Amino acid sequence: MSAVRKVFSFSLATASCVVTTFAVYKLALFLSTPGEVRVEKVWFYNFLDNASLMHEILSTLVVDLLLLCLFILPHSLLKTEAVKGFFHRKGFASWERCTYCLVSSSTLLLLMKYWVSAPGLIIWRLDVAKQDKLWWLFVLVHAFAWTVIYGGSLIMDLLEILGAKQVHHEANHLAPPLLYKATELRRLYGHVRHPSFICITVILWTVNILTLDRFVLNVLLTVYMYLAWNPDSQDLQYHRSQLSRKKYELSLRIQE
Repeated sequence: MSAVRKVFSFSLATASCVVTTFAVYKLALFLSTPGEVRVEKVWFYNFLDNASLMHEILSTLVVDLLLLCLFILPHSLLKTEAVKGFFHRKGFASWERCTYCLVSSSTLLLLMKYWVSAPGLIIWRLDVAKQDKLWWLFVLVHAFAWTVIYGGSLIMDLLEILGAKQVHHEANHLAPPLLYKATELRRLYGHVRHPSFICITVILWTVNILTLDRFVLNVLLTVYMYLAWNPDSQDLQYHRSQLSRKKYELSLRIQE
């Protein structure tokens, strides 16, 4: 590997790790921050009687749908066999995962930055700020779900998921890291890379205020996840065995 290519490869891997980490942090805030209950909000079944409000809301939803397409389309396109084959044919196989993570995270940041809430329209609401038990329940559910997601990422080899390991292996003249992994893990990676989409679903729908824009976001992302990811019982068994192994290794370190 030439010096120029090595510098670019490690810069790309670093950018992938930094931007993806920041995007996940912003996503946690975007999805898990309790909404503020306001008096002027309008219930879903009332907005049909207000033509100006309906026009404003529909305009908002068009913008939000375009942002969702900006995220979903590249996210899906970059994981197709055609794109992967292009990277391999051009000799840039180690850049494929970094590029995927960097583009997906960048479009996700754009989605969150320019997302517009449907003005004043809600489907349901629950003021958790005035009820301590509900507030703690909301926080604990989201905290548990994010912990499972982060833990699953570590179990599935976080650096390999972000593409940094591929660059490191190429720089040191090693085979792609996927070839060093167990057959069960390679099978899992063949159809899913995101850990615990059940927890992501819980995060999406456990909201104290469900506005129309958030409802559209939740529906589209939930459908997208369940169409794109298809883990089965063998994948679940693999996760269980890996979790048991991690617990055993951790107990040995504590004893030392």
